[in-house]
Order: sequence, then C-alpha cells, then structure tokens
Amino acid sequence: MIYSIESSKLNPVNDYKEGFKPEELKDYIAVFNIEQQPEKTIDEMIPDELYISTLKNNTPRFESHDNLDIICMKVNHFINQTQEEQISYVFIFIQNNLMQFVCQDTDFVNVFIKHLIDSNINVSYGKILYLFFTYLIENDLHELEKIEDQLTEYENQILNNSDSNTNYSQLVICIARKLRAAKQYYEQFISIVESLSWNENNLLEEKTLKYFKILDSKLDRLYNTSVNLIAFATEVREAYQMEVDLRANKIMQLFTVVTVIFLPLTLIVGWYGMNLKMPEFNMNFFYPVVIALSIIVSVSIIAYFKKRKWF
Repeated sequence: MIYSIESSKLNPVNDYKEGFKPEELKDYIAVFNIEQQPEKTIDEMIPDELYISTLKNNTPRFESHDNLDIICMKVNHFINQTQEEQISYVFIFIQNNLMQFVCQDTDFVNVFIKHLIDSNINVSYGKILYLFFTYLIENDLHELEKIEDQLTEYENQILNNSDSNTNYSQLVICIARKLRAAKQYYEQFISIVESLSWNENNLLEEKTLKYFKILDSKLDRLYNTSVNLIAFATEVREAYQMEVDLRANKIMQLFTVVTVIFLPLTLIVGWYGMNLKMPEFNMNFFYPVVIALSIIVSVSIIAYFKKRKWF
C-alpha cells in the first residue's frame, strides 16, 4: 500500500502500479511485505544491497546513512511471544519525501495507518513515528500490571500454603524471563528514540522532536516498572524457597524427635538383649518394670519436646 501526505493529511494512493515513483513535492508512506523487497523498491536512492543486508539483520537498532535513517523494531509484544519463531519485525526507511514500512505483517501497519486516516489528524513523519511507537507500547503498562497481580497472587498462595504441590519457582522463572525480555526491549527502544532525537539527517520536523521526549519518558517508566517487577519476582521466588526449606526443616525436626524418643528404648533393648545373665533377671516383676520404665522415658521425652514446642 502507498499513502500520500497532502496538506498534513494521509490519503491512500489508489492508482499505485509497479514502478511507481514518488513526486518530489509530496511526502509518501509505503507499506511492503518483507518478501516483496527489494523487487518493489519505489526509490532507487536506496541500493538493493542495503535493503538485503538490512532485512537480514533482525537486531532492533537505529542506523543513520546519507539522507537515510533506518529503524528496526520488534512488532509483537514480548508478553505474548511463546517461541522465538513467532517474533516479527518492522523495518522503517526514512528519506526526504518517503517513509517505508517493510514487515512480515503488513496488516498491523495498515490498520495503524487506517486509524490515522479515520481520525483525520494532521500528520508528519515525526508525528507518525511517535504515534506508531506509542501504538507498539499502548498496552504494555496494563500487561505489566497483570504480571504484578499474578506475582502478588503467587506470593499470597505461598505465604498461606494454599497449594503446596505447585512448583511456584518454575512459574516465577517463566514470568522473570518475560520481564527480562521486556527490560531488553525497552532498553533497545530507548536507544532508538534517543538516536532519532538527534535528527542527524534533518529528516524529521524540529517541532515534532518534542514528541520523542514524551515517548522517552513513557519508555523510562515502563523500563523502571519492568526492573522493579524483576526484583519482585526474585523476592517471590526467595519466599517460596524459604517455605520449601521451612517445610523440609519441619520434616527433619519430626524425624529427629522420633529418633530421640526411640533412642533410649533402643538402648534398653540393646542392653537387655545381650547374651549375659544379669541379677535382675531373677526378679518376679522384672519384665513389667522394664516396660513401665520404657513408657516413662518415652512420655518424659515427649512432654519435654511439647514444652519446648518442638512439635
């Protein structure tokens, strides 16, 4: 799809044909599928070799060339990605009168541009970039809040011992991975926005550069939120590990109590189990006395442990 900017308004170019060249006095937005490039390049100022090398490198970044700025960004959000193969990217090529979006999912960009057209707002390259970047992160704060709520729920379940069979450590590790991906995502995003703000090729209007300061503040808040949530996830995992250790200590304490209770009885059995003739064997009530002694010893030990609240 090709869109033109006329009188600060976006309009679709319906008569677009192969070999279309932008007019010098108009600004254009072009949206191409990554598989169609560079065969459908509509500006010969960008060499095909540059297109090919750029599209092969999926690292989110900003590049500045002579009269050309290149941006690579992740499109789908980190929270919704489950496999590396599902990550898609958008490449943005900015020139004096042409901005190209090259991506795997053109519908994503076309829906965004259609929204700009339907909103009938005044646009420029700088404002379109700002609105597109905002569009990429518009639900991020809500998603991060959902992660915080999930971690809080895990923390409450751990402290209340509501489900001792659940491996909360594994659940928290999965969340921490998403948060680390978010942190890296915002770091790269902030770097791109800061590089754009320099406007080395003067491809963006000076009055629109203020938008990137607003965007930078939003990204800083999201970055700090993700960092704080990583720390929260670490605390929840440590709390779970403490509960696991506490349960293990209680089990070991129980085993210790049982061992101590039976230790004197084992001594008595061992003592009188020896193949020796002892004087007390001639006593008429010797066997009941040994039984009573064993009971008294066991009850005394249990009473002592109860008093010390060992179990």
